[in-house]
Amino acid sequence: MPIINSKRLRDYPRLMLITMWVILALNVIFRNGWLGAVRQIIGSDFITLYGAGIAYRTDLANLYNFTSQAAIQQALIEPTPFAGVNPYISPPYVAAFYSLFTFLPLSWAFILWNVVTLLLTFIAVHYLVKLLPESLKSNLGYWQLLIIVLSFFPFIEGFQAGQNHAITLLLITCVLFFTLSERWLLAGSMAGLMIYKPQMVLGLLIIWIVWRKYKALAAFAFIAILWVGFIFISKGSTPYLSYLNVSRDFIFLPYIQGFPGYLLLTLYGLLATLFPIESMSAIHSISLSFSVILAIGIACLAYKSRYIPLLARTPIIVLACLFPLVATPYALLHDFVIVIPGFILWARYESSRYLLLTAIVIYLGSFLLPLLASLTHIALMSGLTLGLVAAIFVWIYSQYKNILWRAST
Repeated sequence: MPIINSKRLRDYPRLMLITMWVILALNVIFRNGWLGAVRQIIGSDFITLYGAGIAYRTDLANLYNFTSQAAIQQALIEPTPFAGVNPYISPPYVAAFYSLFTFLPLSWAFILWNVVTLLLTFIAVHYLVKLLPESLKSNLGYWQLLIIVLSFFPFIEGFQAGQNHAITLLLITCVLFFTLSERWLLAGSMAGLMIYKPQMVLGLLIIWIVWRKYKALAAFAFIAILWVGFIFISKGSTPYLSYLNVSRDFIFLPYIQGFPGYLLLTLYGLLATLFPIESMSAIHSISLSFSVILAIGIACLAYKSRYIPLLARTPIIVLACLFPLVATPYALLHDFVIVIPGFILWARYESSRYLLLTAIVIYLGSFLLPLLASLTHIALMSGLTLGLVAAIFVWIYSQYKNILWRAST
């Protein structure tokens, strides 16, 4: 029996699902206040976002004051100690959204958020199945794909922390679904909703600009301006000015106590966890240069492929989706869920053993590397994301003629 066979591909994710969710349940059952059995704060990121929602409603001037944030976070989970501060670094309109949850007590709001997370995940998987090629649907139907998503360790980590990764998964899936069906207004609208993490849409915007998809860009701009403008009209420019002012210090976040820098996926995260703060100038220059080079590379590939059928441009679309995971300063482990629709697009374009082996390495690596990273405090996952992007470039190179000249063959 070969090492990789259909039975193992079916059953191992199920075993992982059972194991991980039993651990999650035991972590909650044997908690001490908000401190889980594995000695981590349960829902730490949701507590941060909930606290930002409170600040937005009651003390907007201190929304980006880390000392004030630490005080709110500690008060929310008393008497459980909250070591350091989990800094809120999102734009003001994200705090406005989470302020809606503050009308409920923290515990009830967290339960509601977990329910919403699961519902959004079920919807995302529904659309992911629609993207699957017919050749895979017999072995990878809705329930098996749902099992893979729910057992994927980045999803587990995000769920335990109370992150918004399910929204990211759903929106990027919808963007890709509507892109491949060439419904550009809907694709742009979904991207506009993703500006709660603005860096996540940078790669898509690059290829849309090069391909002159003005409907997608217009829809993106409309939704983004609507969301940003609502806060500007209701609260004025002060929250945005505060955000821009404090954002200059975001490059130092990996050195702040309480920030999980070892979970960063980016080149910047790797360098920042390897070298001391005195090297920050060099780290910033290297990561910025890498980002610019990668962006130019994606733009060039998009330009060369602009006249071939949309399906043949799949490698460039996948690369654009992965761009923020390596090239922006901050992408954390839970953001890695966007590789799932990326792999499905890859399979839609070309199923191969190379793809299967890559998916297995990603699935297992995203479980093992974060555990090692937590011990070494080095952003080891960044090696996985950089390797994946390199694999995509190898894929593009190996299929160069098929991608760029398929229309003529």
